[in-house]
Amino acid sequence: AYISEYLGLPMGYVRSGNKDHGRQNKIEGHYEKGDKVVVVEDLISTGKSSIEVVNSLIEAGVEVIGCVAIFSYGFDEAKAQFDSVNVPYYSLANFNNLVKVAVEEGYIEQEDLEYFCKILDIMKENLQEEKETNNA
Repeated sequence: AYISEYLGLPMGYVRSGNKDHGRQNKIEGHYEKGDKVVVVEDLISTGKSSIEVVNSLIEAGVEVIGCVAIFSYGFDEAKAQFDSVNVPYYSLANFNNLVKVAVEEGYIEQEDLEYFCKILDIMKENLQEEKETNNA
């Protein structure tokens, strides 16, 4: 909302499903077919939910020119998801930069960096296992 107000541009949002009352819209806000939009997210992990939003907008005739997020874990799966719909995505911060700056600024010790990287590796392994389970 803040970005929309600051730039003087319209804002909308996409629900995970259609409302069950009123106009039963999945997309709220003013838009017209052919409008160019940027999807704004707080977090991108695998990119799955963001791509659902992108696909809903494309189905509505809107051109998605990109996606921006506050934070991303930098998972390869997210890049593959966005590449699959030919939509670039950018994040203000990502896991690698976050821990690098945290070490440089003394918020965490260098030896703690290994711990945080291990957590990220575990998250990646869990995502891979989940993907394999879903494909089985």
